[in-house]
Amino acid sequence: MSALADQMAASLGRRKATWEMADPDGAGRAGARWMADAGVVRAVLADDPLVERVGLAAALRAVGIDVLWWPVALGRREILGLEGPGDVCGVTVPALAVAERGTLVLEASPGHGRGIDVTSRHHVALLPADRIVGTLGEALARTYAAGRPTPSAVSLVSGPSRSSDIEKISTLGAHGSLTEHVVIIR
Repeated sequence: MSALADQMAASLGRRKATWEMADPDGAGRAGARWMADAGVVRAVLADDPLVERVGLAAALRAVGIDVLWWPVALGRREILGLEGPGDVCGVTVPALAVAERGTLVLEASPGHGRGIDVTSRHHVALLPADRIVGTLGEALARTYAAGRPTPSAVSLVSGPSRSSDIEKISTLGAHGSLTEHVVIIR
């Protein structure tokens, strides 16, 4: 692994996220295996060419997980798991990741909705290792570089959602996904 990938992995662990390294030809199977082990029954996939290249949709179908592509024609209650299956996983492809913080930089686009990572119980990110940068400043400089189209929204995701709003008791999944798993693609 590269130094940035090593640092990213260590930071993900501190953030209560899980991770694994995979080659491009095994990344889809790795993501599907993690989802199957987590009890996921439906996956909402970002419409990104990388998802298809790593074979994630086929790997998910092979283990019996229902596959939907973003944007989905479901209502919010279904996406949130309030109706239909509860164990839904959103799959994202980060534009960048910050090694020092274990943070994923998600840019909204027509095929990569703002809610993929927060409207489901689980979140899996397919992260090419060459998109890992050292610092948040570097990530933001690239995201908002002159001459580059500005995304309609940028989410900075650092592990599973957590809150300590009520009596200062830390609760996972309060405002988003309960789990986060990152497949770092060599």
